[in-house]
Amino acid sequence: MDFDDRLRAALDRALADVRAVAKAEVEEVRQSAELSTAAFRGSAVRLSNCIQAIDEAPSLGAVLAVVAGCARLEAGRAAVILVKDGTLCAYPSRGEVPPHQARLATSAAQEAIPVIESEAAAFPISLGGHVVAVLFTAPPSSFHVQTALDLLARHAGRVLEAMTVCQIAGLTPLPTADGPGESAH
Repeated sequence: MDFDDRLRAALDRALADVRAVAKAEVEEVRQSAELSTAAFRGSAVRLSNCIQAIDEAPSLGAVLAVVAGCARLEAGRAAVILVKDGTLCAYPSRGEVPPHQARLATSAAQEAIPVIESEAAAFPISLGGHVVAVLFTAPPSSFHVQTALDLLARHAGRVLEAMTVCQIAGLTPLPTADGPGESAH
């Protein structure tokens, strides 16, 4: 075997090795994309189900309970904190809010925007332009989760607004005491 044949054989082996590595990398990217797509579809279905559950909640308090439950599905932990005249209380217990939660919830309520920190997040729930509650969660694991949590909080606010308008207009009976519009603070 002369030099040209040995060179050609070495180049063929190197090319085969490069092809094998490239093929493995392409397969890994393909599998990763499939998993991401499946996870995104699952998240979209879960979010759609949560929006429907919020829409079907029979009372103001049920809306808050559903939004907290749905947020737990996205973030792992979640709670609702009621805001009234600058005072915070945990929902549904009406208990005191722990200081680290109170700081973040107060910031989200005052600024009327989500506040995301490394240890937690707070998403305002507004009724008629006024923050009446804050959805407090674990820090979102991704931008998609953050967007889903913000969407849940915003939608809950819109549903609370619609329920309140219907109640004021006498279109539905007032639910029993447990919503943000109640005075048992």
